[in-house]
Amino acid sequence: MTTDTKTAPGAAARDHGVPAVRLTGVGKTFGSTPAVRDVTLDIRRNEFFSILGPSGCGKTTLMRMITGFETPTEGTVELGGVPATAVPPHKRDLNMLFQSYALFPHLSVADNIAFELKVRRSRPRAEIGDAVREALALVRLEGYGDRSIAQLSGGQRQRVAIARALIGRPSLLLLDEPLGALDQKLRAEMQLELKKIQREVGVTFVTVTHDQEEALTMSDRIAVMDGGRVLQVDSPEAIYERPATRFVADFIGTSTFLTGTVDTTAIGVPGLGRIPVPEGHGLPDGTEAHLALRPENIRLAPAGERPPGCDAVLDGTLRQTVYLGNATRYHLTLADGTSLVAEAGGADRGGLAAGDPVTAGWDPARARLLAE
Repeated sequence: MTTDTKTAPGAAARDHGVPAVRLTGVGKTFGSTPAVRDVTLDIRRNEFFSILGPSGCGKTTLMRMITGFETPTEGTVELGGVPATAVPPHKRDLNMLFQSYALFPHLSVADNIAFELKVRRSRPRAEIGDAVREALALVRLEGYGDRSIAQLSGGQRQRVAIARALIGRPSLLLLDEPLGALDQKLRAEMQLELKKIQREVGVTFVTVTHDQEEALTMSDRIAVMDGGRVLQVDSPEAIYERPATRFVADFIGTSTFLTGTVDTTAIGVPGLGRIPVPEGHGLPDGTEAHLALRPENIRLAPAGERPPGCDAVLDGTLRQTVYLGNATRYHLTLADGTSLVAEAGGADRGGLAAGDPVTAGWDPARARLLAE
């Protein structure tokens, strides 16, 4: 899909301080059904950017509009500062890595990697061998050039697909659920490997995924989507620690939500009373809001004891403990029937069993107050 012309959409991002991708008011409707709604965002050059959301949220359609496989119903797409809304895919300076890898089983590893260069004749034949060797070295597969695809493991096949996608040095590489075909352990290894490769080649990576751990591990920034809209664009830390909406707080990690009416210092939750909220939350008195609590920020103590360092406390009953290896997860039921999840590791766990009355506590500054 990449081209060797410097005027191809996307190429300018290599040389100028302009976004690799700029979407302005982009929307896509299929018949009467909107798939993407009014998306405006910049993807910076040389960053690892993830589009994250549940199935059907519009993330794949958004990616296809970046590649040119779909034309926006409204809005504009720029690649490297060059208008690209109506530019066909083969004229955009980008490439794609698919979940299936799309490798040719009848070709060797080297011929798979060289395929695009040979078909497009974008490099002199005398240089293709050197380019393939460089690509193999990039993905740590030196000496594998003569092997058949059938002789490779799943992780090695993915590396071949990465090498083939990058050999033409596109300005932009789009990855569609790139680790979905790998087992859990190999997926964790390849998350770090992909991030390392992206840093080495200096190409903008845009990945589409529903896997929150994958996005948090690899990304410089994440766009969280739901219902065709981008709800928040931020760093992984900000997305997790400072979610902008209840959906983001619920989709990324685990949260318990206490819903009620807020004032300057507390939220009044029916059945639970007034609960302290973070200072300076900025919501007007009387606003209906959600107090989001992460499991790792909640401490437990036997009933009647206040966990140390906790200014907010609630009583409940421990219903279940789940051993996770490096931590134990505790499932509680509060007085109003709300389920609350706490998590502890190391010396902080132990001594509590299902059926025990307990006191759950947290620092209000570690909670998040959300109006939507």
